[in-house]
Amino acid sequence: MVDLAALYQETGDIPWVVGLSGGKDSTALTMLLLETMEMLPPPVRNRKKVFVTCVNTLVEAPPVIDHVHAFIAELRNYVRDRDLPVEVVELLPDVEQTFWVNLIGRGYPTPVREFRWCTDRMKIRPGKQFIDDNPEIFGTPPVVHFLLGTRYDESISRQRTMEAHTRLGTDIHSHGIMPTAGVIRPIEDWPTEYVWDYLLRSEWAKGGTNPFREVNGRLAVLYKDAASGECPVIHDPTQQTCAGSRFGCWTCTVVEVDSSLREMIDSGREIYEVEKLNLLADFRDKLRDERNLEENRVHGRNRRGVTLVKRDGSVGTGSYTMGYRKTVLARLTELEEKIGECLITEDERLLIQQIWVEETANLALKMAEQTEAAE
Repeated sequence: MVDLAALYQETGDIPWVVGLSGGKDSTALTMLLLETMEMLPPPVRNRKKVFVTCVNTLVEAPPVIDHVHAFIAELRNYVRDRDLPVEVVELLPDVEQTFWVNLIGRGYPTPVREFRWCTDRMKIRPGKQFIDDNPEIFGTPPVVHFLLGTRYDESISRQRTMEAHTRLGTDIHSHGIMPTAGVIRPIEDWPTEYVWDYLLRSEWAKGGTNPFREVNGRLAVLYKDAASGECPVIHDPTQQTCAGSRFGCWTCTVVEVDSSLREMIDSGREIYEVEKLNLLADFRDKLRDERNLEENRVHGRNRRGVTLVKRDGSVGTGSYTMGYRKTVLARLTELEEKIGECLITEDERLLIQQIWVEETANLALKMAEQTEAAE
């Protein structure tokens, strides 16, 4: 059992970063840390700066990101009212690396298990960038401890990943990609039943009442209405993504069927705006179905005009054609109008147009060079 209060004091002023995905485990971890800090004397807890970071990929399933924002609002009120040295930060992927800029702009085919280009660009890099952008806090190279809500009883694959990074004789384990950082897993031995008991209990530190019980009750409803599992906070691109779990992106095509969105739709609850979720799910299914259609893909070259040849000498398949990319953008714009929500930012639209202009110019130059060489 990890003694979080002892670790808090033993690690001095090394900053802690909590990864909040919005699922049950990361929520329980966040609550445990808050309770621990509240029990410490102010001079002790104020020695350390704590950050709770949440990565919003901009394509999160609407019921999930709505819940995350509700929890974050409660969390910010809590740390403000108790004057805790905790900063809550919502992180976004760089506009160059968003889902739509890569798919519609650069023509990346929708992600599949063999080509999961989304995980690193949209989930891992924002967290790493946050550390790199604040050297005055974390140092160079960064010295920081990440607190993760990973648990051994989540799955066999998660257990193996945790064991691979475990350091014997300490509760501060190795980080997958940051050698000067450490990882603390305060709830690693908690069974699932205890996680839920903790989230929904009424008791709190110093005889208080659980300030997150109501919002956690709504989280329990999400779990009840959708398939089991959640989107974990990911620091290592080799780890399993949230594909196949409940709390994934609404655009995710790594799985054949997005059971999470469909389960919420089938629940019939008005809180989910079923008509909107149906339109999103249908859009996602169409992206999946059209991924490998021959007419949607460039053959024999990539989007920069470089020839693609397989080892056996056959012609390789490249990115989406410009025509198909424009079709997807038009459909996305139409979907925005139907549901009355922004699904792609203006910055993304501008960058997509810029990428298209540059790509067209580069291809024209490449063709001119090839023509000149042939003459």
